[in-house]
Amino acid sequence: MEPAEVVPGTTSGMDSTALEIEVLALVRERLLELPPWFGPTSRLADAGLDSMAVMQLLLLVEDRWGVWLPEGDLVEENLETVRAFARVLARRLEEAGDGAFRSDRAL
Repeated sequence: MEPAEVVPGTTSGMDSTALEIEVLALVRERLLELPPWFGPTSRLADAGLDSMAVMQLLLLVEDRWGVWLPEGDLVEENLETVRAFARVLARRLEEAGDGAFRSDRAL
């Protein structure tokens, strides 16, 4: 796994890594059959992410974190990898305020 990158608006690289891990777990457990080697920088399209899977992912995110990503966030570059998606999600969680991202919430 590559070193964590600090996501603007979060307190540390640890937060972005935790969010990446949670998003990856959500995708792996509830959305796509991912190979064991699939990580935060692997291409989601190569794993089968299509428009239906994107809609399912948005519903899972809304259910898990209580935020909805607007259509403007659903561009190819934001859906390329778990890391890219987690960056967008982190920004929306920061905008939502009140500590919406907590790694202690159950999947």
